[in-house]
Amino acid sequence: MPLHNELWFPSPIWSGKFFNVDNEDIENFSKVLRQRTPGVTKSNYGGWQSDSIAIGHCAGIDTLVNNLDREISEICRQVDIPQLEIYNIWINVNPRNCFNIQHDHIGAVFSGVYYVKAQDGNGNIRFERPDNARFFLPALSNAHRQNYFNTQMCENKSLTNAIYIFPGWLPHSVEPNLIAEDRISISFNYGEKR
Repeated sequence: MPLHNELWFPSPIWSGKFFNVDNEDIENFSKVLRQRTPGVTKSNYGGWQSDSIAIGHCAGIDTLVNNLDREISEICRQVDIPQLEIYNIWINVNPRNCFNIQHDHIGAVFSGVYYVKAQDGNGNIRFERPDNARFFLPALSNAHRQNYFNTQMCENKSLTNAIYIFPGWLPHSVEPNLIAEDRISISFNYGEKR
């Protein structure tokens, strides 16, 4: 008789698409912000990243936050934790050759990214395994078909309307944009209600 399997310490990534967000409104808003502010440098190498954006300044972002609140509420129900609130949200604009180095989101229970404008060649988001399995599984990872148990990294496409939500402690990066079109995304953090 097979042993019972329990999946402890998972690193889930929720994904889907939002089709009711006005991406054009957000893109125009980002252009105005880029003209007014120099932006900040955090995980971005090149490109432009806004400061945190307050709700009520862009209808497209407000719609996005409404969608996020609904999805985060459902995710909290799925993993059986108390409801969370949005901590911050910001815009990323990455022209050709710009990228985001590996990082995590300290203090956030869940983080995520929504792609306002992205296509093949803009650079995908890569998630790294957050444990030390790389020291124990290298032969399996190289010799066998990669799967959820033995892989060290997974990659998700950067495509317009795509949304990815993941634990704030999950290391991730975004590959360089290899084409002339800017990659525009919105990142966000959710945490305990204050």
